Amino acid sequence: MRPKSVEELVGAVAEANRLRIRLFPTCLGSKAGMGPPAAYDELLELTSMPKVVEVDEEEMVVKVSACYPAASLQEELARRGRRLAMDPPLFTRSSIGGIIATNFYGPMAYRYMTPRDQLLSVRAVTGGGQLVKFGAPVMKDVAGYNLKRLLAGSWGTLAVIVEAFLRIYALPESVAVVETDPKPLGDVRKLLSTAALEKNGKLYLRFEGTAAEVEYRVAKAGRGEVYYGADAEALWQSATEAIDVFSSDVVYKVVAPPAQLPPPPSGARYVKYPLLGVMYVGGEAGAGYRLKPPQKWQLPNADLMARIKQVFDPNGVLAPGRLP
Repeated sequence: MRPKSVEELVGAVAEANRLRIRLFPTCLGSKAGMGPPAAYDELLELTSMPKVVEVDEEEMVVKVSACYPAASLQEELARRGRRLAMDPPLFTRSSIGGIIATNFYGPMAYRYMTPRDQLLSVRAVTGGGQLVKFGAPVMKDVAGYNLKRLLAGSWGTLAVIVEAFLRIYALPESVAVVETDPKPLGDVRKLLSTAALEKNGKLYLRFEGTAAEVEYRVAKAGRGEVYYGADAEALWQSATEAIDVFSSDVVYKVVAPPAQLPPPPSGARYVKYPLLGVMYVGGEAGAGYRLKPPQKWQLPNADLMARIKQVFDPNGVLAPGRLP
């Protein structure tokens, strides 16, 4: 099933709801084989939907279609001196809709928060075949229930995202990345970095701001290799993409309060966000949520999640089994 317009998408989902045909929505498919498994009858391939990008440089907002490649959007924004403040794993292989649907985030969420928090408005098609819009393209828009946040992280089980309004940010004057040896959490916090990432035995500290501010923070970071500008961005992207970790046959996500995050298993490939309390492990982790191969998760508030799904998708036609 490959709709080519919003109207065709609404019709396709409404017909699937009527006939009880189970659908699995997908764009670029970077996370299709991760997370809880879905039982479905047909793929709902959205790559033929119109690609839309509208940038409001004054309000610092971008309107973008769900299947627009995240890397292409970042390049378009950079030409205007703007950017998405997102660096989730597999960013260059992901669509905007896929990032929102899974709420995948990287270490820059420590400063800029997650995609769920950067989402201002979303237009989507519910499992019942209704076209809905939640939120507004302004920074403060919610009075009552903030329903758009339900769709971020719902793994395509509530509605098919069509387009989104996201916050954007100005490119910083200066960027530096320090590559050094791992440090205790308390020491990392004192360095006041924009973001911190530990990967396979190396610590990467990202600093942004004015040139003077960045130089001051870099000097405080101590010994290590320092990269600036384009070299810093290339190193940071390589580290945050974590291709080697996510290419493993088994991948776990471990989440805990930062001070209680366990050490990575010996010899395993891993990427850790020490300031956020998140770690992805390529291999058996002994704890956490298994992303690969797919496995059903034991989640708190599963009964509440099931009731919410009943409202958005009464006949359970969108990615059934992914979440309660």
